[in-house]
Amino acid sequence: MSFKFSQKVSLFIILLIPISVGLWIRYKPVEFWLTHKSAFFVENRPIFTGYDSYYFARLAEDYKIGVFKPGGEDPLRFVPDQVQYPDVIPFYSWLFAKLSQIFNKPIENITFWLIPILAVWFVIPLTVLLYKLKSPLGALGASLAGVVSFIYLGRTSLNRLDTDSIIYFSIFAIPLAVYLYSISNGKRVKYLFLVLLSLFVHIFYWGYLHPDLIFVFWITSIVYLVLPNFKGSNPFRERNFWKEIALVTLAFNPIILGIGFFSFLGKINSYIFHFGQPIESNFPNIQLSISELQKFDLATIANITVGSQPLFYLGLFGLLLFAYKRPRESILFLPTLLMGLISLKGASRFAMFLSPLLGLGIGFLLDYLSSEIKRYFQSGFSLLIKPLLGATLVLVLMLTNLKSFYYIPKPIMSPSLAQAFIELGKRTPPDAWIYTWWDYGYAIQYYARRATFHDGGTQFSPKTYFIALGFTSPSPEVGYNVTKTLAVCGKECIEQLLEEGKSAKQIKELFESGKLLKGKNINHPIYWVFTGDLISKFFWISYFGSWNFETLKGNHYPLYQTICIERLPKGIFCPIGGATAIFNPLNMSLVLKKRTYPVKIFAVKTPKELKIYLNEKISNGNAIEKVYTFKENFYIWFLTNREGFYTNFNRMFILRTYNQSLFELVASRFPDYLFYKVR
Repeated sequence: MSFKFSQKVSLFIILLIPISVGLWIRYKPVEFWLTHKSAFFVENRPIFTGYDSYYFARLAEDYKIGVFKPGGEDPLRFVPDQVQYPDVIPFYSWLFAKLSQIFNKPIENITFWLIPILAVWFVIPLTVLLYKLKSPLGALGASLAGVVSFIYLGRTSLNRLDTDSIIYFSIFAIPLAVYLYSISNGKRVKYLFLVLLSLFVHIFYWGYLHPDLIFVFWITSIVYLVLPNFKGSNPFRERNFWKEIALVTLAFNPIILGIGFFSFLGKINSYIFHFGQPIESNFPNIQLSISELQKFDLATIANITVGSQPLFYLGLFGLLLFAYKRPRESILFLPTLLMGLISLKGASRFAMFLSPLLGLGIGFLLDYLSSEIKRYFQSGFSLLIKPLLGATLVLVLMLTNLKSFYYIPKPIMSPSLAQAFIELGKRTPPDAWIYTWWDYGYAIQYYARRATFHDGGTQFSPKTYFIALGFTSPSPEVGYNVTKTLAVCGKECIEQLLEEGKSAKQIKELFESGKLLKGKNINHPIYWVFTGDLISKFFWISYFGSWNFETLKGNHYPLYQTICIERLPKGIFCPIGGATAIFNPLNMSLVLKKRTYPVKIFAVKTPKELKIYLNEKISNGNAIEKVYTFKENFYIWFLTNREGFYTNFNRMFILRTYNQSLFELVASRFPDYLFYKVR
């Protein structure tokens, strides 16, 4: 067997192992999904497993039906300001729109089968690059750690239409092209790899639309390429030095680089210096409530990247060794490392970029160990060392990431919630604007084809505060005024008021009073939408809605949902937070974990009436609610505090009592959904 043939076989095996494992763990849940369709599908369509999936799916749908306008106004997002469509249809949206047309299937039915394949295609450039760098075990470790890491699996799991897989591919494909260009001698071959580099750069831009990352990769690529020229004579006087920089810059596209430079400065400001701080004149920052933007401790990061802390530290040590032994080549991986390190500051999703690098570190250590063994032991046994170490590497990474092999991704919403949004599209006119929390803005735009005030890409403006304010206020009139005002005074209007010298508190008062509505016409019907998922999110909705502009803090109003068993006269037994609470309606007390809490309000909502019992002996205390559902004779219970009880959210959604001169109930299927039209 020739040397070249053995190298090809070795490369094929190193490619085959992570690709096979990656596909296996991603397709394994398919059977479970198909046998439990009632929990995972709506109208024979698999429900997406990520919030942002609905954004890319809706763009694909818009492209299919011919309403997508590159750079034009997107009529369904961020009303009344509206945002623009991307300058180009994102690659995955375009791809799935085309496949949906070809196979005549809904977009989510196509993503269900194709996403796992796209999730592992990064293995090819990463493995080839490290194999070319003479680190076969580094290639195996990096690729396998990448495909089995829990955080990357979660972000590229079944039916999760998102950009993570194309990012993973690009951050290794671009360095591969740069490296191949640098080691090539012939002019034609060099130009070929420049074309390949340009192709990868434009795929990255088309797929992710983040020119700031392309700008960073351009910097590290230039540094990598010009570094050898600084040995000896002054390279700035060499014509070829500037020619090489110009050619690579051209491959990266100067227009993208120019946009990327300013975008990069903005990202540094947002993620590093202002993460979690109040925005725009002390309006609350919604970043505080977003789980994937929160900071994980080191143990958690280790667990979700390579499976254990010992492997995490071993990978870091190996990565340092790789940087020491291959300092120039390490530059190619620097942008990926920097993105991964952001997870230590916050934005936990960036931890996924650490997984392949830690795997590289572990594999490179084994490569180094193998070479040392071969240097000291010149025998036939030494030839088996690398295969044995490779097998050990595969076994260790698989055993420490066993949770990935048992992982079954769950839909981002229940079928009943998805059905609620489909029903919303049927119960509202096409020009309706939807007033609800931001999490499912994209889903509403996709299922209902209705415009929302904010969504998963526009939730950081003060408009999100005002939606929380409307829900949290105890006054229906304030909720009404805030809603109507938001329809005529969006983000740009709020910024203008700030420029005029008004404080955030003064703007809040203008919204509450409705003074900004004078002389303004609202041409779109507005609907308040309550859905069952908002009950758990009320913890943060109330925090932002009760924001104090002096202390720069809000108050979390609890809202616990439970099912209670009535065993009078002993009491009413309710499981809350892993313990059993006993409510005595006779003396208005609640016993939980051997402590007694006073109950101020006990409300009972039946299909016919609402009865509210007040404890006159105390001025403050808990509120307990027993409310009917759409299921006959089936009641659920809620526990909140006095402030939470009187919010518009609780009264209009949980208790279904409202000011009929301000709102009109359009549809009710509690706890799945309630739709109110703002009069």
